[in-house]
Amino acid sequence: MNYLIVGDSTSELIYGDLVDEIKKETPNILQKNFDAGQKEIDLFFQSISINSMFGGKELIVLKRAEKIDKIWNFLKVMNNFNIMNKDIIIIYNLTHNSFSNKLSVFPAKAKKEIGGNFKLIEVEDKDGKTTVNYIMKTLVIDQKTAVKFKEMVGDDLHTLSQEMKKVRSFLGEEVFTFEKVAKILSISKEYNTFDLVKEILGGKKNNSLEYLEKSKEHVFLLTILMNEFLTLLKLRILFEEGTIKSTRNYNTFKVVFDKNKELFRTKKGFSHPYGVFLKLPLIEKFDSIILQQHLETCLEIDSKFKSGQGELDIMLETFILKI
Repeated sequence: MNYLIVGDSTSELIYGDLVDEIKKETPNILQKNFDAGQKEIDLFFQSISINSMFGGKELIVLKRAEKIDKIWNFLKVMNNFNIMNKDIIIIYNLTHNSFSNKLSVFPAKAKKEIGGNFKLIEVEDKDGKTTVNYIMKTLVIDQKTAVKFKEMVGDDLHTLSQEMKKVRSFLGEEVFTFEKVAKILSISKEYNTFDLVKEILGGKKNNSLEYLEKSKEHVFLLTILMNEFLTLLKLRILFEEGTIKSTRNYNTFKVVFDKNKELFRTKKGFSHPYGVFLKLPLIEKFDSIILQQHLETCLEIDSKFKSGQGELDIMLETFILKI
């Protein structure tokens, strides 16, 4: 069977599942990997045109097919091969424009060459839903738990995939709970820091000060605080103007989020609505004036530190105590 996976970075998750499925059906299959970005197209064509001397089935993978000039000509050539006893996976990565953040498009001319020779698998992680849904399906958990799992492990898709495999292997047929997998789960530095930010904004500051004393991660924590205050300020303004009417009902909030999601665009795309929803209780603690003041203080600390006008550790720790 021939597969063409076209999509954003979440294609890696689909690719991993597909390889697992093929290897489950054919346990002793020989896998060969080629990289179009490394000019290995000729080696790829040689591999699919020559039968294995051992006579077994082969899995041939071509990554970064987007590096191929005029991909439609490549697919046209592929159609002329009489491929026997091989499974082929071709991965074409779409990229986000650094200015508009829009996803690039797979050429229409290339789609016409696919025909019945390839099973086309198109992947796009809109609003982070593809990744969260994948986690829900893989670990058989609800959305809230999947969002928390993603936050804890981090956004790196390879790490996510590996952690999920580790959890599935550890649990077997048991139902997932964080209590069961706590000891084997690799927690990202970002999640540990986000937890500290939640404690800071909730009035518990001792853990964050102890963390800073040991880790010296002042720059990282300041960046997280700035991003958090900016997000909370946007949410609080929506709340004060009556756009957000409830901080407790997710379905109601999701409607509002979908209409205002441009406010929550990040370098990696849109934030997942449920992750943003979990921040809503904090906007009851701070009004927009206070949040703006806190954000401006963070920006001022950042500016002074970068211009050599102050010691970051002293400025940040003093600010934390005042929140």
